[in-house]
Amino acid sequence: MQAQTYLLQRPAFTAASLFSFLIIVFVLYSTPVTAKTANELPQANNIEAADLLKQMAIATNTLNYASTLIVYRPGTEPVPFVWKHGRKDNVSVEMLSELNGPNAKTIRYGNRVSYFNSDTSAHSLLQSHIHGPFAHNLIRQPEAIETAYEVIVVGKSRVAGNEAWQVRVLSRDNSRYHYILWVDTSSFLPLKLNTVTVKGELIEQVQATNLTITDNIDDAFVDLTLNDLPAVMHLNPPKSYRLNWGISRLPLGMKEVKRDIHRLSINEDVVEYLLLSDGMVEVSVYLQKATYPQSEDLLFTKDAVTFLSRVTDNIQVSIVGKVPPATAQRLMQMIVSVESVNELINP
Repeated sequence: MQAQTYLLQRPAFTAASLFSFLIIVFVLYSTPVTAKTANELPQANNIEAADLLKQMAIATNTLNYASTLIVYRPGTEPVPFVWKHGRKDNVSVEMLSELNGPNAKTIRYGNRVSYFNSDTSAHSLLQSHIHGPFAHNLIRQPEAIETAYEVIVVGKSRVAGNEAWQVRVLSRDNSRYHYILWVDTSSFLPLKLNTVTVKGELIEQVQATNLTITDNIDDAFVDLTLNDLPAVMHLNPPKSYRLNWGISRLPLGMKEVKRDIHRLSINEDVVEYLLLSDGMVEVSVYLQKATYPQSEDLLFTKDAVTFLSRVTDNIQVSIVGKVPPATAQRLMQMIVSVESVNELINP
C-alpha cells in the first residue's frame, strides 16, 4: 500500500512582527466508517465516563490504526486529514496529513516531532504529541482535563454508520467552550468531536469517515527510523532579556506550562512567551516592544481561535487561543506588573 505523505504543515513566522505573523495565521488557517478490529476491546451497555475515557486512551495509544477525518467550520470549506498511529519496536509513531494544499508532513517518533514543509527547512522538536484535530489530552491523557471539565456519558447513538458512545465535555465554570465527543463502541477510538459555545452553537466539527484497525503497523512506518528524521532543533533564548510580569489569577483548571524568551525568525524581535493550558486547550501570551501606537484593543475570532492585542506602556501584549473572547479579555485583565522592556545587552 502506498503510504500517504501529504501531512499537516507547521505554521511559520512570515511577517515582520509578531502582530503581523498572528494576523497571517488567522487568515490562512458521510461516508460509513468501517472498523476492522484486530483485538476486540471490552464493551458494555452502560459505562462510566472515567472508564470510557480510560479505554479510549488505551486504544489511541496502543492500536495500529488509520483514520480519515473531515474538519468543518461553519462558513468555510471542509478540510480532509489522514491520521495514522502505530507501535514500532514498542515506541509510539504517528503521522498527520492534510490532504489539500501544499506537500507537507508531520511525523512523530516517540517524543520527537518532525516537520517537513516546502516553505521552511525540515526540523524536529522534542514534543510528546502532534497537534491534531482531536485534543491530545482528551483522547490520550484524560485525567489532565478533570479539573476544568465535567465529562458525562449521554448514551449511545450512531456516527457515520457506527454505534458510538456520546459524551459531553463541559467547562465547569463556563469560561471555555463545551465539547460533544462520540467514541466507537467497538474499538474505543474517537469518531467525532463537536466544539460548541455555551449556547450550543457549533464552532468546529471533526468527523471520521473511514477507520481501519490492523494487527500490523501501517506501511508508512515499516522502514521509518530516527535516522530518517531531521536533527532536533534547540532554541537558545537571550539570557539578558527579561520582563517582570505575571498573571494574578487563572480560570479554573488552567495552569502555566511553559515560559521562555526567544527571537522571531524573520526580524530578530525578542518576545517573551507564556503558554497556558487547561488540558483541552492551550492559550499563548506574547509580550514584546510595541512597534506602533494602539489606542484600543484589537479583538477578533476566527475558527474558534480568539486573538486579543493591547498596548500598555510601550509593551504589546497579545493573547491567542481557542477560548471565548470574554475569557481572553479576563486573562488580559489578570496580567499584572507589566514593566518597560529592558534593553538587550550585547545582542
